[in-house]
Amino acid sequence: MSIGQIFASALVSVVVSAGTFLMMHQFVGPQLQDKPMDVPSIVGLTTDQARGLTEPLGLLLVLDGQKEPDTDKVAAGSVLEQHPLQGSRLRKGGELHATLALPIAKVTLPAMSGQPLAVAQKAILDLGLKVSSVTEQINAAVAVGAVIATEPPSGAQLRKGESVMIQVAKAADLIAVPELRRKSLGGAKQVLEQAGLALGSVRKATDDNMDDGVVLRQDPAAGTPVAKGTKVNLVVNE
Repeated sequence: MSIGQIFASALVSVVVSAGTFLMMHQFVGPQLQDKPMDVPSIVGLTTDQARGLTEPLGLLLVLDGQKEPDTDKVAAGSVLEQHPLQGSRLRKGGELHATLALPIAKVTLPAMSGQPLAVAQKAILDLGLKVSSVTEQINAAVAVGAVIATEPPSGAQLRKGESVMIQVAKAADLIAVPELRRKSLGGAKQVLEQAGLALGSVRKATDDNMDDGVVLRQDPAAGTPVAKGTKVNLVVNE
């Protein structure tokens, strides 16, 4: 082979190698640059913080709207949800969608003590709340059937859809005073205690037609309905 042929062959090899390098750089290089990357978590971040995290990665932050969160722990205006989720794969230029948290709308529970149960229930429902339960308790300070208290108490800030428990006053469990006339003082006391009542004052009087030491009169009278623990006063023959 002549020197000219050798030179020409070498020149062709150089040109081919250069062309191959350019083709590799043109087609392989961008593919390597567009290699998928892990999607970061932006939940809980402000929009500025989220952009500060996504823009350097070449990702486009897209805001899809707002939504009220299920918990008070999420700050209004922060990212509530993202799509795709953290750990997903996106190429440079891909879109990361975000939904922002709305402020949670709350209502104030008004004072309801003393109100009829039906009125209180309507007021709670009108606020967008629910009545979870109604319990009864003896309470002499509140009319029977009226509200004693609520749980949460009045003034509480509640989200619509939350539940309220109502406690209403009920009539005391009444006991008929037993007949005590002609019983001994000790016997009358025992009968009262068995009935859930108590012995009150004891006075003495004289009635020749009755045995000594027996009950002549009682107050309240036998058959009177009274609350548990009521004291019954006696007059005993001496």
